[in-house]
Amino acid sequence: MSIASNSTLHHVHDAAAGVNAPPAASWRALLGWELRRIARSGIFWSAIALLAVAFCAGARVGGAFQRAQAAAQHAQTAADAAWQRAIEQRARDYAHPAAQPAPYWQDPTDLAGFSRYQLRRHAYKPVLPLAPLSIGASDLAPSRWPVKLETLFGVEPAYDFEPPRSLAVGRFDLGFAIVTLLPVVVIALAALLGTAERDRGMLRLIAAQPVAPLAWLSARLAALSFWLLPVVAAALTLALFVGGADPTAAWPEWIAALALVAAYALFWLALAFVVLAAWPGAAGAIGSLLALWLTLSLALPLLGRFVADGVQPAPSRVLYVDAQRRAEDAVAGARDALVAEAFRSRADLAALTDRVANLDYATRQSFLVPMIETRLAVWNDRIAAHRGSRETLSSVLGYVAPPLGMDTALATLAGTDMARQRDAERQVRIYQQQLRDFFWPRMQREIAHPAPRPPGSYARLNFTDYTAIPAFVPAVEPRRGRVNAVLPFVAWLVVAALALAGLAAWRLRRWPAPL
Repeated sequence: MSIASNSTLHHVHDAAAGVNAPPAASWRALLGWELRRIARSGIFWSAIALLAVAFCAGARVGGAFQRAQAAAQHAQTAADAAWQRAIEQRARDYAHPAAQPAPYWQDPTDLAGFSRYQLRRHAYKPVLPLAPLSIGASDLAPSRWPVKLETLFGVEPAYDFEPPRSLAVGRFDLGFAIVTLLPVVVIALAALLGTAERDRGMLRLIAAQPVAPLAWLSARLAALSFWLLPVVAAALTLALFVGGADPTAAWPEWIAALALVAAYALFWLALAFVVLAAWPGAAGAIGSLLALWLTLSLALPLLGRFVADGVQPAPSRVLYVDAQRRAEDAVAGARDALVAEAFRSRADLAALTDRVANLDYATRQSFLVPMIETRLAVWNDRIAAHRGSRETLSSVLGYVAPPLGMDTALATLAGTDMARQRDAERQVRIYQQQLRDFFWPRMQREIAHPAPRPPGSYARLNFTDYTAIPAFVPAVEPRRGRVNAVLPFVAWLVVAALALAGLAAWRLRRWPAPL
């Protein structure tokens, strides 16, 4: 570097003449010169332009994916409404007299048959306004679920016809661009701009001037951060609009995302500050920083996963399916005895055990399904506990490996994280219980007090109140919860950046001997 500005030359001349120039003024002069130099740097603006293009491309992919999910939810809602209208029309048609009654599984006015064969209800995980920020787990986990009375524990396993390797790799979205490409851009800019004098053999000339190494290098990285943070924030905002997000509808999450990205960039700048404090060349600086990037992005998360798998292996899905098969076979083999026992435990059914053998399948299942769930409760609790422990481990590991924590934090703000997915599945289970509480007591009352069939009617006509069926209403999610969830990670990134900057300042106590 050559100290080219008039202000800087003036301070250097005063120092050589023995005039005590204020250190703060010298640093401000250096900062001003570096700000002007970066503003004219083609490398800086080329890197920022490529990063902005990557942001916008990722946001378009994520936005299209989330819009497709929202459109699928709306289409499913419309299909359910059309199905309901068809059911009501069939109920009116079936009310006419006929020589032979309709089979219960196709009769929309038969309470038991309707509850199992014709009830169509879905639960949804709504797409949030800032969803294009990160696809997160939404490409692996469903956003809508068919809710059936007999599904064990509420959520029915679903399978997508997509290549598993493609799902494992993930999609190129805005979150990936932030977590992966932003550090690469910071590493490249800091290394190239911070080692130019070293590679040109000009570091000796700078060291010969009364300029402290800390002031010189910190001014350069401070100038880089002053330019980098605003343009990255502008690129992020532009990308969100390009992806179809509505930051104004989710402004707390948007502000939190800007703070999160700024803290993440500062962390990598501080890490570059530590490496550059050893005065390496460009190749050495880039190599060291890329090695750290690979360690934090890949090595530590993989190591954490291997250790977790060894300490607490996941419950075997094969064994769970086998346990489910055994439980269902055992209950089916003793179904009449189990239902009779349930009859005897209730005052309204204790004297009616002779009717057990004549129960229809749907009514019998209203007694047997809870028994199967009871036998599998240990497995369900074990799987849920393992899932919770892995999520806790991932949260803790995110503080050790910031890219992992950053990915989780972005997904949290976008509403595509696993915690929200787990909460959505909990709501599915609650809704299923609401439907069970609506249908099963009515079906079981029909055992003791059956509604009379109208003479000569084609339909059973013991259920026509379709509007009384509970509707799924997703829980209202407060914005503050998502923002508060990422604030500790933002604070951690800032603290880590300050600690790294302090380490770099300690290393810059003197100019290195081999210049």
